[in-house]
Amino acid sequence: MIAGVSFNSYFGQGDFTDIDAFEKMAGIVFPKKYKEISIGFNGAFILNKPVFKFYNRLLGEDVMSSAGMFLPFGEIEGTFETMEMKYRYPPEGFVQDLIIFSVLGNGDALCFDYRESRFPDDPGVVMWHHEATPDSDSELSFVASSFLEFLEKLFERLS
Repeated sequence: MIAGVSFNSYFGQGDFTDIDAFEKMAGIVFPKKYKEISIGFNGAFILNKPVFKFYNRLLGEDVMSSAGMFLPFGEIEGTFETMEMKYRYPPEGFVQDLIIFSVLGNGDALCFDYRESRFPDDPGVVMWHHEATPDSDSELSFVASSFLEFLEKLFERLS
């Protein structure tokens, strides 16, 4: 459990060498907690606190969103939704220097924000809106100033 959040994975444990290879390929360093989760749960999904709130700039209102399933590292039989594939073949109009770590069911994506620096200790987390006009003010919504803050924003789904 990290920051009170429990994880699981369909793909088992991650491999440090896959994560390290991705960091070298992308020229970035992932947050320590994210790597810890990805090694323990490759393609992690959240069991107990799967949602968070943020101000959605595309809609112009506060919304609740699922955190989705984190993209797995390495070659996974039967899936093209991996960190490496999303990096090599990003969605059309995708913002440079963002790294997708979770694709949501509506096509939006949670991303690490490396636009200011490729080597922060813990980059910010933003939501990329796939339906927004590229380069518009509504294309990205701020979620958290760090991955750890993102984890702390997660809560149980209210019925």
